[in-house]
Amino acid sequence: MSFSYPFADDINLYVQGRVLPEDAERQKRTAKEILRRLKNQPGIILADEVGMGKTFVALAVAVSVVIEDNFRNPVIVMVPPSLREKWPRDFQLFKEKCLPQKIAEKIRSAAAERAIEFLKLLDDPPDRRNNLIFLTHGALSRGLTDQWVKWALINRALYNRKNTSNLRRALCRVAGRLISMAWVDRRCPEVWSP
Repeated sequence: MSFSYPFADDINLYVQGRVLPEDAERQKRTAKEILRRLKNQPGIILADEVGMGKTFVALAVAVSVVIEDNFRNPVIVMVPPSLREKWPRDFQLFKEKCLPQKIAEKIRSAAAERAIEFLKLLDDPPDRRNNLIFLTHGALSRGLTDQWVKWALINRALYNRKNTSNLRRALCRVAGRLISMAWVDRRCPEVWSP
């Protein structure tokens, strides 16, 4: 799978009084490099010291993808549970300080802490769809006891995928065990705990 997304020139990471011009330029270079690497790899780990601008770099990457995709599909941003409230707040600041008003007004975000919330957000019609979804790590397994939600997640994961006939055959063989997850319940019952 290959995706090519350029850095959105409308994004201005320089915020007077908060971010120095040289730091903004470094953040922009980092965001461009991440976008370049996403062309050939499925993800990136961005690790840096506290206060170096990782959040705004990640938001610049996410917004660049949203803009290049013409606001059609949501971009999922995985966040640690301890930062689930911080990221949406930081995104509001990012919209206010780093985006032109016309884009800031158009781009919408939401947060999901559970699989069912996430699926509902993905299922929104285009006129109500959020462009960025902040998904808490563990949301797809936390409290996941409804077999229909499990099927919906599997279905969504395979949606529009090519060359899945072998995978689908294998799923048919193990679907019952996969959905019941009894083996997980026996070995690690805490995995379903909130």
